[in-house]
Amino acid sequence: MKIKLSSAIKTGLFLATTSVCLLAASAVLRSKESDYKYADFFTNADKIDVLFIGSSHVINAINPVELFDNFGITSYNMGGHGSVMQATYWELQQALEFCRPKCVVVDTYMLQKDYQYLDTMDEDYSDSDRETSVAQLHLNMDCWPLTDVKSAAIKDLIEDPDIQKQFFADFYVYHNRWEELNSEDYKVLLGQSDRNPLYGAEMRYEMELAPNLGVDIPDEEVLEDESVGTMYLRRIIESCQANGIDVLVTYLPCSTDDSDKRADNTAHMIANEYGVPFVNMLKEDVIDFYTDLNDTGHLNAIGALKASDYLGDVIAKRGIVPDHRGDPAYADWQARAYLYNSALNSLAVESENIYKQLHFLSLGGVSSIVYINDGSEAFGDTFFKKLIGNIAGSDAIISNTDGPYILINDAGTKKVYEASAEKELAGIKTSIGTLNYLPVDHLIRLLYADEDPDTNYLYDDEKLNYDIQVIAYDNETGEILSHSYYKSYGCNYSQ
Repeated sequence: MKIKLSSAIKTGLFLATTSVCLLAASAVLRSKESDYKYADFFTNADKIDVLFIGSSHVINAINPVELFDNFGITSYNMGGHGSVMQATYWELQQALEFCRPKCVVVDTYMLQKDYQYLDTMDEDYSDSDRETSVAQLHLNMDCWPLTDVKSAAIKDLIEDPDIQKQFFADFYVYHNRWEELNSEDYKVLLGQSDRNPLYGAEMRYEMELAPNLGVDIPDEEVLEDESVGTMYLRRIIESCQANGIDVLVTYLPCSTDDSDKRADNTAHMIANEYGVPFVNMLKEDVIDFYTDLNDTGHLNAIGALKASDYLGDVIAKRGIVPDHRGDPAYADWQARAYLYNSALNSLAVESENIYKQLHFLSLGGVSSIVYINDGSEAFGDTFFKKLIGNIAGSDAIISNTDGPYILINDAGTKKVYEASAEKELAGIKTSIGTLNYLPVDHLIRLLYADEDPDTNYLYDDEKLNYDIQVIAYDNETGEILSHSYYKSYGCNYSQ
């Protein structure tokens, strides 16, 4: 009897140890992208007042920390790369198992897509497209526990039973990741996995220099037939209304073709049918399409700030979402906003190219001085001058074809000063001191403070041939944070 009991105990210990090892191996091997994106959703589910759902256009356009910083709105960016409307619908259903937001904002990009299954799509797509579509769905699905809702979602989105298995038990797809593992993968065993610092959003920092704005079409031109996309948009709206959740329908700004604009018109029509607001950001003057796109389909970080602020104002005015700023229970939201704004200021102080630095200087978090010498080829670069105009808040530089030109943007006093050609500036109050500017000749230009007249901020013996200078300085102390010199070669600039 003792022998049998001992064997049973040993067997039980062996099985328990084996199970723990298998669970640990599964946790280490699985991709961390989904957990990274949604970890703070599960942590903060009871504090989230607004959910943003849709495709990667949402991921890159709506910044929850910006919404909290400016409006006190607690939100989560649930957007998924490549998410068509049926995937967005099911993501909402899974989210509603954990939280009850006061408002859901659904973006309608790709509304015209008319296929049901992400692994088969239709004849217009390649095998590579189908593989990418399935891979992107893992980002949206892997983090969710297997419930009846998730099971229904998998069966509704994936047709092939073998591919369905990847979502019912993701060990099927990740069991061979041994060679890809790094230190980040093992953090999960200690409960220290990295988290998305922007509550699901992803910011991009490049600029699309050739946006395609397409040809505008009449508002009455809509999609000819009901699509899978329109069917699931209706289901999203009906689900929100059935749960007493305020719903907004949007079309976020991007480069568009005629099909996109018909989808935009169709989304507006459907929103009207259900009596819900439609925020058409294709037609509203929200972003600058020539500076605020990262690529033709996605906003960059500054475009996202503008889109987030615009939508935040719309949501706040509806009066259903409280302002949580100043509440100690939401201190983490404020801390993340501070860290993000600090990161933007760092990009304004020093970036990898002049376009990017000028772009982030336009936010006004850092004071700046921009000088362009007479004869600079930069005066022939319309895009460059547009970025300067964004900082100045005027079009004064646009008509300037020769120079010299100086811009002083003192964010501490919130005042901007410009001078062109032979014009001088005197007695300019800044955190550096009381500045004076005098263009003497092509090589000699004076910019000094009354408090320190021996320091000429625009002169350096070793940089006489550089025709552009960008100085960033602290808004309060006047400390020079960076001083960059550039040479222009047409639309190319080198330091």
